[in-house]
Amino acid sequence: MIEANPERGEDDLVLAGVSYRMRPSHEAIRAIEKKTGFSLLELVRLGNASALTTDHVGIVAAEFIRAGAETESMRAVHPDRIADLAYEEGVVVVTAALTILLADAARGGRTASGERKAAAAKTTGTAGAA
Repeated sequence: MIEANPERGEDDLVLAGVSYRMRPSHEAIRAIEKKTGFSLLELVRLGNASALTTDHVGIVAAEFIRAGAETESMRAVHPDRIADLAYEEGVVVVTAALTILLADAARGGRTASGERKAAAAKTTGTAGAA
């Protein structure tokens, strides 16, 4: 299995000992919004309040996994099965991981393909002699 590449904005979710690569692409976010009936910001709020249902967790995780998939079997993950695995792994743990990705996408930290954007350079003062 190919490991997630954090520089490309990929994150791993381990369920039942299997590592699933996730990417919060715009296409995945749109599918999640359509399937859940919630906007990206509403999903972030629900995640922060630990109020995502297990069905929502399955949908979000499955879409992120599909966006990060390189094999047909990974692209064929079913939200119901992922929800079952998330339940067994611990919904709180899985929800926290998904909420971080949702929030990162909502704050503009991702490209449309789901890649993590480079951090903006910080300035600490003026250049030159004092």
